[in-house]
Amino acid sequence: MGFSGYYFLLRKRKSPEVKQTKGEKIAVVKRGSIELKVLATGTIQPYTRIEIRPPMSGRIEKVLVRERDTVKEGDILAWLSSEERISLIDAARSLLQEAQQKRDSAAIEQAKRALKIAENAYRPLAITSTITGEVIKRNCEPGQNVYMTDILFVIADRLVASVQVDEADIGKISIGEEAVITLDAYPQESLRGKLVKISREGRVSAGVVVYDVLVEVPKVPPYWSSGMTANVEFLVQKKDSILVLPKSAIIYRGDRKFVALGSDSTKFVMVETGITDGKLVEILTGLQEGDTVKLGEAVDIPGTSRNAIRGGFIPPIAPRGR
Repeated sequence: MGFSGYYFLLRKRKSPEVKQTKGEKIAVVKRGSIELKVLATGTIQPYTRIEIRPPMSGRIEKVLVRERDTVKEGDILAWLSSEERISLIDAARSLLQEAQQKRDSAAIEQAKRALKIAENAYRPLAITSTITGEVIKRNCEPGQNVYMTDILFVIADRLVASVQVDEADIGKISIGEEAVITLDAYPQESLRGKLVKISREGRVSAGVVVYDVLVEVPKVPPYWSSGMTANVEFLVQKKDSILVLPKSAIIYRGDRKFVALGSDSTKFVMVETGITDGKLVEILTGLQEGDTVKLGEAVDIPGTSRNAIRGGFIPPIAPRGR
């Protein structure tokens, strides 16, 4: 089970400067970069996964491939003897062993002919791959008895990151977009991939509607294995060299927004904001780079006249509780 979330990344060297002055926190309007991303988790899985089962019950005679081997469609993976062949061969070998113990030359020759007839009457059956890909699971050994329900091999054409994105975020991403994949098992290794598939049908996971999304890389690294936990970041929006402030500096009154200037005689100025992540906000109008504003709890502004709002400044207000 995976999850997704909408979050931000702000370059540390461009973070707004926050100072403590006379018991108040003051932030300086600075230029920075905000990246909005969708984060999703899931697992590494085959894009196409084929399970190879025996066409009949019998015994494995030979296994020709190992896990991680690359095979082509039609390649022989193993040889299987049917139950009829096994019975005939086992009976002939028993007769031969008995004749050898008695050192009966005639019986030995007769048992050898019977064994040859048994081996030629029923040829071993070739178990072949139905696709070109990699053997990601081998579940049989020579001499092992197998049944038609047994999975002998699993073949995958390629490994991809299969992650789940909830319905609140699915509209923010699209096929063809780049993404960054990191595995829990190898957190120091990050790979760029491309979104190749978005499920058209959602499903409920932990009470949330999610959609399965597949991300593939140009070349699958050798350390990837099916079932590993994968974290995928989708870049939704990025803005560079914009004015930024902590969102806690914004004071709301209806659909209007203000900030308290960081001066001795507190004044409020109306601002227009852009993208936000819930912690940081882009300042479009009302402030300039280098301006200082006070941080605090967002409060409603009482007694604001229309003329004051048009002018951009409003009278100081007392903090709550006073």
